[in-house]
Amino acid sequence: MYYAVCRFGMVYKYIDIVGTSPNGVDEAVKNAIDEAAKTVKNLKWAELGRTTVRIEEQKIQEYQTEVRIGFRIERDND
Repeated sequence: MYYAVCRFGMVYKYIDIVGTSPNGVDEAVKNAIDEAAKTVKNLKWAELGRTTVRIEEQKIQEYQTEVRIGFRIERDND
C-alpha cells in the first residue's frame, strides 16, 4: 500500500488489486471496486493498469484488469 498527500493536508492511500470477469473488462473493474468497497472506506478514485485475458481452447475465458484504488485516510478529528 502507498500514500499520497494532497496539497490541502488530506492523506490518501492506494491499493493495487486485480478484478476478474468472464464477461469483459468493464465488469472486471466493477468487481474489483465492489470487492474493495466491502472492506475499505472513503473510496475516491480508480486507475486502470494492465489488462490480460486467460485463453483456453482458443477462446477468452476470463478478463483480468489491474486496478489501483485510492481512498482518503480517515482521522479521528475528521
